[in-house]
Amino acid sequence: MKHILLLLIAALTIGCDQSPETPKAGAETKGANGKVFEYGIYDAQRKGKTRTDIATNTGKVITKSVLKLNQTTNRIPLLKDTYFAYRFRLLDLPKEDMKKPVVKIRKVLIHPKMTLADGSTTTGWDRVVRARTSISQVIAFDGYALNEDYELVEGDWIFQIWFNEQKLVEQTFTTYFPEQVHEQVHEQVHEQAPETATIQKSNLTKINTEISTAALANKNKI
Repeated sequence: MKHILLLLIAALTIGCDQSPETPKAGAETKGANGKVFEYGIYDAQRKGKTRTDIATNTGKVITKSVLKLNQTTNRIPLLKDTYFAYRFRLLDLPKEDMKKPVVKIRKVLIHPKMTLADGSTTTGWDRVVRARTSISQVIAFDGYALNEDYELVEGDWIFQIWFNEQKLVEQTFTTYFPEQVHEQVHEQVHEQAPETATIQKSNLTKINTEISTAALANKNKI
C-alpha cells in the first residue's frame, strides 16, 4: 500500500491567557457531524510566523506553517519543537451556512496545568475562529507546537471542535517525558535481574549435579 504524506498549510496555535470554559448547552444542529481523519506528530517543512493572539493560552500563535505527517500516534514525547496535530472534517452543516465562504467554529483545548513565564497559569483555551467551506463541508486543521520549556507538561491534551454549541469533534493526545520511559524500563530490568540470576544459578547447580551423578555411575561400573 502506498503511503501518502500530505503537505499542510497549517495555523498551529501555541497560545491563550485564560482557562477554557465548558461550552454551554444550546440548540444543537441536527444532522451535523464531524470526524478526525488524520492525527499524530508532524515535521515542520516551514515553521511559519509567530504573532500575538490574546485568545490563546500563551498569547501567541504560529501561522502559515508547512507541515508533513511523520507518525500517526496519540502519544507525544515532550521535546521542544515537537508539532502534534490533527485534521478533521465537518459534514451536514446547515445549508445556509454552507453557502457562505467561511463559517464560525469554536476550538477548545484542555491541557495539563502549565505555568507561564510571567508566573500565571493556564489549562487551555476556548476561542472562535473562521473555517473555510468547500463542497458542502469544512476540512480544517488544529494542533500545538511545543516551543517553550514551560509548555512541556505531562498528561492529556483534549482538543474539541464545536459548532452552534454542539461538539462535533474530539481528539486526545497524551504527552510524556521520554527519559521517564527509559527509567521505567531500566527499573524493570533491574528488578528482574535477581530473579534471572537465581534461575541461572539453579540451572548451573542442576548441571553440576547431573555431571557428578554420571561420574559416580561410571566409577561403579569400573
